[in-house]
Amino acid sequence: MQNPLRRCAAFGAAALLALAAGCSGGAGGEETASEDQAALTELSERLVDGEGHAYTAEYLLEGSDDALLVAVDPEAGTAAVVVGDRPSLWAGEDDADLAVWLGQELDGLLPTDDDVASWLAAAAADAAASAEFTDTTLAGELADCVDVQGAAEAPVGSFEVCVTTVGVIASITAKVGDDAFGAKLVNYHDGVDAAWLDGITGQASTSNQ
Repeated sequence: MQNPLRRCAAFGAAALLALAAGCSGGAGGEETASEDQAALTELSERLVDGEGHAYTAEYLLEGSDDALLVAVDPEAGTAAVVVGDRPSLWAGEDDADLAVWLGQELDGLLPTDDDVASWLAAAAADAAASAEFTDTTLAGELADCVDVQGAAEAPVGSFEVCVTTVGVIASITAKVGDDAFGAKLVNYHDGVDAAWLDGITGQASTSNQ
């Protein structure tokens, strides 16, 4: 395991408050477990909180020649998923419907934020789970990473995920049923370019849930 002080430095102010007692009190087994639980919970909450954030993210998919582009603007009620040169658009006002649509479009390609948040939350509550924390930079974005192993009670027992500071998945490696996920962020920017969306409208199917 990494030095708990280094792990504390990798997380934001909210996580530091949660970890303060453990980080200042040594590396005992119970304290380390408590630190891990707090850090897993913070990453889970970061993904959930990031769902209202407008962003455009491009991923390289393991084992595929196709790039995956995800563009979401909840406030504007628009979203797009582009796999290779095949775009699909969504327009609407219901965030729950947007989440359902994203889950359908990303099925087998990339877990949704909600999915990964649930894995992290379950691992935080699972005494059998072990977690190793690191940090990295992908596509110019700082991200906190965790390698979870042996989570007996979680939906996914073993997985690796990196989450950016604004709550976007930066990379994921996981096996879920018959689906093997491997994706890494290669391009990112805040917001969604409306002109770009307009440009692909004629090429894409549009879903109004």
